[in-house]
Amino acid sequence: MKTLILSLLLPALAIQASAQAYQAEAIISKPDSGGTFRAWILAATKTQIRYKTTPVSTDFIDARASDFATIFLVEPPEYAEAVDLYESRKYQEAREKFAEVKEIHKPIATLPDNFHTLAAFHEMECLRQLGDYEGLAEVLKNFIKEPLTRSHQLRQLDLYIMWDAVRALAWDRVLPIAAERDAEALPGYQRAQVAYCKGLALDNLDRGREAVIEYSIAMTADSGASEILAQQAAIKALGIYHRDPEVQVAIQNWGTEDENKNSPGFTRLTEAAALAKFYGKFLSLGKALPAELKAFEKYGVDP
Repeated sequence: MKTLILSLLLPALAIQASAQAYQAEAIISKPDSGGTFRAWILAATKTQIRYKTTPVSTDFIDARASDFATIFLVEPPEYAEAVDLYESRKYQEAREKFAEVKEIHKPIATLPDNFHTLAAFHEMECLRQLGDYEGLAEVLKNFIKEPLTRSHQLRQLDLYIMWDAVRALAWDRVLPIAAERDAEALPGYQRAQVAYCKGLALDNLDRGREAVIEYSIAMTADSGASEILAQQAAIKALGIYHRDPEVQVAIQNWGTEDENKNSPGFTRLTEAAALAKFYGKFLSLGKALPAELKAFEKYGVDP
């Protein structure tokens, strides 16, 4: 029976293996302390793998994936290069590299945490960082999530629903989706995303003061490590302050006999000044504030 099953699957493996000269280094372990060995996988389906025991061998073995306790794929250099670009915040270059890696590793796309699926996931993360929500939606349509096993990556896929609502400017959808995450324990970079999207929704629903609170969370949730989101959140918050009629009155009265330091407008003006200075010191990343927002800096109150 085993021979019959393998023979039926051989054509699928042969097509994948012959599509290109491909092999992926892996560490494979057998169940019940049956030992561990190094292998070079040529192709895989959900149930079968074809592998060699040396990288230069011309012979291969077809086996059931269920015969092994673990199949650990060794990180290939091209994937490591793409990750380095991503971590260097070179998101466009990283996106292009991840797209290449995704194509290279198609023959093992069904294995858990394979580098085809991981590259596709990080390609989407690059598109999110670049603000290309149309591109993100397009890649997501063809993304198969089953090989992913890490909880934070699976949760990020759920957050893409929120980002797609942002893409559609569907603020009445964004707000409840983001609010559902408020009670969850999220890593900082995901908390920043939720707060930023919630801030966008509140901002566009004319609930500016609530939006400023969410933008503040987006700036601080992961100690500013989500630099692009923190930058955008600061600019959005400063825009709300700038549109605030009471803040404009406080600007007009600044330094005059009509100045009222106990007014809400004065308080918010000094908040805006502190944020503008914080932006210039920590968040600018080569992107200066628009002149009307940078002007807030001069209204700060000395301690």
